[in-house]
Amino acid sequence: MNKSMWIGVVAGIGVAAAGGVASYSFLGERTADGTSATQTAGVQQECWDEQVATVADPKDPHRIAGTAVGAVVGGAVGQDIGDRGITTAVGAAAGALIGRKVQEEIQDNRADQRTVTAIEQRCAPSGSR
Repeated sequence: MNKSMWIGVVAGIGVAAAGGVASYSFLGERTADGTSATQTAGVQQECWDEQVATVADPKDPHRIAGTAVGAVVGGAVGQDIGDRGITTAVGAAAGALIGRKVQEEIQDNRADQRTVTAIEQRCAPSGSR
């Protein structure tokens, strides 16, 4: 192995060891009831787990699918209405706008189905809870 590879391996081991020490000193020891008591700069803290509900982003936040489908359908309708290029272009543009708006409404109506519950650790000074 060459010199730069050895330097990378040693640096990686050092960073991993420092991260382990820092995380142990940050998290502290757990008590029997699931809370942790840590000593930080002379101040005793109590920590507990709390459930937090958040709404996840939709799978298609830019509404590309609705825009694309709307443009195709609008272009087809525009082609049928008038056999000119301008009617096809106007139909595609209008269809894209309508398709995007429809997908936005559907995503807004289904926001409650995207609710995600996560457990976060909260800490406060002892006795303040």
